[in-house]
Amino acid sequence: MKKQSILYLLLIVLFLSNVFFIFHHVGRFGHKDHKSRFSMVEELNFNQEQQEAYDAMRNMHFDKMKSYSKRINELKLEMYSNVGEQEISEAFLDSVAGLIAAEEKNKDLEMYKHIRDVREICNDKQKAQLSKIINDAIKRHGKRGKSKKRD
Repeated sequence: MKKQSILYLLLIVLFLSNVFFIFHHVGRFGHKDHKSRFSMVEELNFNQEQQEAYDAMRNMHFDKMKSYSKRINELKLEMYSNVGEQEISEAFLDSVAGLIAAEEKNKDLEMYKHIRDVREICNDKQKAQLSKIINDAIKRHGKRGKSKKRD
């Protein structure tokens, strides 16, 4: 009987810990305080007029970036669909890799133009904050590609 009591007690503790975990971690995704992604409008504290201009720019930018990403994915699928083939020419691979590189270049240029356009609607204080955001993002992106040194 004593062993069953201990098992029931452990079962209750596990149940309560699961309820606690679900409530405090999983349940917060819909919570107002949960910040799921970066918001340029909030970070730069845009007024209503700036926010409307930014939203229009952002929608156009998103559509362009989506089309570049779609084209890159199509090209990569084309290239990797031939991985099982014995005879794939280097010229084909170079050609597809060149097209992918061109699309990546277009994406980078589009991002630059978008940031430049966002900067145009900013006041001086917001421009300084935008520069800081860009520099931080570049640093984070650069660190993402580095491997950790192992001893």
